[in-house]
Amino acid sequence: MIKHIQNIEESKSLLKKYLLSLYPNAGLNELSELIDQFKLDKFEKKQTILEAGDLSDSVYFVIEGLVRIFYVKEEKEITNWFIKENMMFAATYSILTGNSNYSTYEALEETYVLKIKYDVLESFYTKYHTLEHLGRKIIEAYYGAFMKKTYDVLFLSAEERYQLFVKDHGDLLNRVPLRFVASFLGITQETLSRLRAKH
Repeated sequence: MIKHIQNIEESKSLLKKYLLSLYPNAGLNELSELIDQFKLDKFEKKQTILEAGDLSDSVYFVIEGLVRIFYVKEEKEITNWFIKENMMFAATYSILTGNSNYSTYEALEETYVLKIKYDVLESFYTKYHTLEHLGRKIIEAYYGAFMKKTYDVLFLSAEERYQLFVKDHGDLLNRVPLRFVASFLGITQETLSRLRAKH
């Protein structure tokens, strides 16, 4: 676990590094002006950040901590995403359509985020051409990750999905309850236990 980050400037430096990794050609002055609009916030362990059925208007960047995104089907919680350090998240369906969000966002650990209102973000896309390109890169990264997860569930075996999870997110096996990992992989907890014993 990384050290606690409560200094706003240190947090914004991490966000700047992340955004430049997505689009290195972003104007530094414009980017700094945008990043100054982000506010530091904290969520306690097990705190609900956003409830299914709520409307959302914010975008978040995780500085430290871990967020689980899940929905409920037939009284079962289905985990569809984990957001850890140096990742962004937003209730994109709610933001883009104006309709209620269908997933719940829960902090699995004490979590520090930088957040910004989506309309503020959009105003900077309109104001600065290079930031408009950055916005497209953010959406591309988010959509690419979503498509990969969809492909994995549809076309890979349980064992292949587990091996990919270990390769890409192995650190989460010690941070996330195994029932959530099993749900994310679309397998039972018993199958997950067998796969862990095998590998």
